[in-house]
Amino acid sequence: MRLNEENERCLLYLDTFTRKPLIATAERQLLERHIPAILDKGFMMLMDGHRIEDLQRMYSLQAISSYIQRTGQSIVMDEEKDKDMVSSLLEFKASLDSILEESFSKNEAFCNTIKDSFEHLINLRQLIAKFLDEKLRDGNKGTSEEELEGTLDKSFGFIQGKDVFEAFYKKDLAKRLLLGKSASIDAEKSMISKLKTECGS
Repeated sequence: MRLNEENERCLLYLDTFTRKPLIATAERQLLERHIPAILDKGFMMLMDGHRIEDLQRMYSLQAISSYIQRTGQSIVMDEEKDKDMVSSLLEFKASLDSILEESFSKNEAFCNTIKDSFEHLINLRQLIAKFLDEKLRDGNKGTSEEELEGTLDKSFGFIQGKDVFEAFYKKDLAKRLLLGKSASIDAEKSMISKLKTECGS
């Protein structure tokens, strides 16, 4: 309810670009600061109620989150492998998706844990804008339109802090267009359309 109120205030009185940082701040103040207390109380209720399946799920979720962060950080923090980093992360994500489907029957809680852990990883360093810039440059003309579109979709799904990403992306887009370095105008238009949907015009 409070988040909806903040959203409505922003629509009525503030610039549209204020909405995302405002909602993020509200979420931090209203939710993130209280997570330990919420989890602690929730855990006590599960223990007192002898909720075995829920406790197993909680343990499994923590274990899979730790695994993703540990494995992912070994990829992300290795600066010598910057060139292949995002590709390696996307392969890692494909592997996790396969496990999610085959072992966890696409359980929503596991799906959200994987998504959240992965978003944190992929945004530890501002790699996505750089990766997309490389993919959209004319050096990748050997890549088919379908492959390029698939790469854009996969990459865009994990961007947090879209305002920061947008700033990096605009700069790279301007360079590609001004220097005539774009691999595909259709791909550029597709990416701009995705950005409009997520970030506004």
